[in-house]
This record gives sequence, C-alpha cells and structure tokens, in this order.
Amino acid sequence: MDKLKILLPTAVLDIGGAETHVVGLAKQLKQMGHEPIIVSSGGVYVEEIKANNIKHYYSPLNSRKISDIMTSLKVFRLIIQKEKPDLIHTHGRIAALASKLVSLLFKVPFMTTAHAFFHASGIFKYLTFWGKEVIAISDDVKNYLIDQFGVDPNKITVIQNGIDINEFHPSFKEEKILEELQLKPSSKKIVYISRITGPLGDVAKTVINTAPRLNEILGDVEIIIVGDGEQYEEIKIAADKVNQKENLVKVVGKRTDVANIISIADVVVAVSRTALEAMAMEKPVVLAGGEGYMGVLKSTNYTVAKSTNFTGRKIEKLQSEDQLIEDIKSLFQGTTKEELEKMGAFNREKVEEEFSIRKMTEDTINVYKQLLRDRR
Repeated sequence: MDKLKILLPTAVLDIGGAETHVVGLAKQLKQMGHEPIIVSSGGVYVEEIKANNIKHYYSPLNSRKISDIMTSLKVFRLIIQKEKPDLIHTHGRIAALASKLVSLLFKVPFMTTAHAFFHASGIFKYLTFWGKEVIAISDDVKNYLIDQFGVDPNKITVIQNGIDINEFHPSFKEEKILEELQLKPSSKKIVYISRITGPLGDVAKTVINTAPRLNEILGDVEIIIVGDGEQYEEIKIAADKVNQKENLVKVVGKRTDVANIISIADVVVAVSRTALEAMAMEKPVVLAGGEGYMGVLKSTNYTVAKSTNFTGRKIEKLQSEDQLIEDIKSLFQGTTKEELEKMGAFNREKVEEEFSIRKMTEDTINVYKQLLRDRR
C-alpha cells in the first residue's frame, strides 16, 4: 500500500493505556513507512515522539470548555490545510468531536478507537461520534458500543492492544533502577502501575496498605507504586503513614521507563496494557483494577481476562486487603520455581501470538484500507 499520512488526535500524551497505545501505534506506523501525525494537549511522551521524527501539534483536547473546543477546531483546521492527511484516526471523546466537525468540513475520512467504556447517559450519548470505522480493543467494549450507543456491529473491528515485544523482553534488566529508587537487591518487589485516579487510586491505596502484613508474612518486601493522577497526594500520605514504622513503599510518580521498573519486579499488580507489558516480560501478574478483580492471571482464567482487556470488567471488584494478600502470598509461598517459570512462559507466548505491536498495527492498517475503499 502507498504511504499514508494519518492524523492521530488524543487528549494527552501522558501515562495511560490509550495514550501509550497511540505512541506505540505512531512509532510502528513510522517504522512501516507511513507518516503519523499526533495532535494532543502534550505530556511526558512528546519528547519520545519527536525523537522518532513524528510530528506533534498542541491542542487543548483534554478540556471540555467551549473556548478550548473552539481552539481545537481552529488547530485541526490549520493541521488539515497544512498536512493534508489521508484520514483521521481519533482516540478520545473530545478529540472525536473536533475530528467529526473537521472531517465534514474538509471531507477527510474519520474513524475512532474505543479504549474503554464511555459514559452513555444524557448529553454525552449525543455528543459522542465514532466515524465510518470503529476499532474496539476488546469484545466487551464492542458489545458496549452496540448496546449503549447503537453502533453498527458491521463497522466495528476488535483489535487488541499492541506491545513492543522487543522493548518488553524477559532478558531485559536495568540494574541501575535499583540504585535510583533506593531499592534493596535482595527484597521481594511488588510493583503496582496505573493512573492514580478514581477507583484505580483506591486500588493503589489498598496495595500500599498490604505492605506491613506482606512484610510480616514474606519478609523483606518492597512495594513500588508507579503513576500519577488526582489522588497522587493521597497515596503519598498513605505511603508515608506505612513508612513511619518501616520503609516498605516507594511512590515514584509518572515514568516512561516502565520496562526498567517491570524488569526488577517479582510480582506486578496491574490491568490492561500494563498487565500485557508485564506478561511480555514473563512476570507473574495479579489483575487488580478499578473495574474488577481477577487475582493471579493463569491459563485457567486467561480467556475471560482477555475478553475484558485484562481489566476484570463486570467481575466482582477487590473486596479487601486479605484477598490481595492471599493472592500475592500464593505466588511467593504456594508456587514452585518451575510453576512460576511455566506461568511466565505462558504469559510471554500469549503476548507474542496475540498482542504484538506489529500485529496490532497491521490489523489497524487493514481498517484504514477499508475506510479509504468505502470513501472511494
């Protein structure tokens, strides 16, 4: 296929599943000979994007203010006139609104990716636009779009998240991170990575609160909390409270070197994309998020986990610290080294087979082709 110029609008380029998805997709598209252009309100990944010779335009797509939406429309108009993209592939509700209007004005094909469940009540339902083609990142998101927004199932393609299996590789080790974060080489390291906001922030606090008991049960435990968000200061206070008795919790904020941190983990507590990144590095994963709790990821619950994009959506949420403690304890005390190795190999194999960044990008390009065929 000829080289495509693709405009990729998203709210921000900060820590988060959708944002990391856009960054990975853009880098892979560039590597495969296409020209991605990102428009966002900025964030920690802007420098990485520029280092890969990918253009980035600033627009306040993280704001619902009418004045900011009008500013975004002006920015989009200028980008369309200057860059003349072949299509717009939008990630996010406000970005989709601006994309829809600009698409109508300049006759540029427009499509979206739905990364999660969107609010479907009141005015939100009528100000949400999907475009001629829609990508859903999991089966349950697809069903939600059909049931709640009436999206035509024939125009929805399920394409799971894509992970860079070379960056997130089990052989990768970054020992300097131990010194940087002042971690003990011998400790049992439990890493929690997510946005620190809403229900995810509550899970982060639960993980922190397990530290004293896990340390008592397992001995020499260190918990590393990675992420940022509205509840960041709350979890810092929770960590400080635990650390008054013994220094067990490190809260390190937002990081772009996620592979470095996962490489030193013994257990990763996460959901969605971060869970897949940990799986790619053959780490044991405990699926604990704001939408549900599935415990230790195993071959026996893999299919259900996959159907919810490894979030545990519509499955019972984490009920208590005891539940999380028992699952983490089982990995250290109730699982043999051989069983852990087998678990890690299974995790890596599944990511290689179903979630590589190249496969995700190739599948996405096929949707681009369909969109352009339909336009012609």
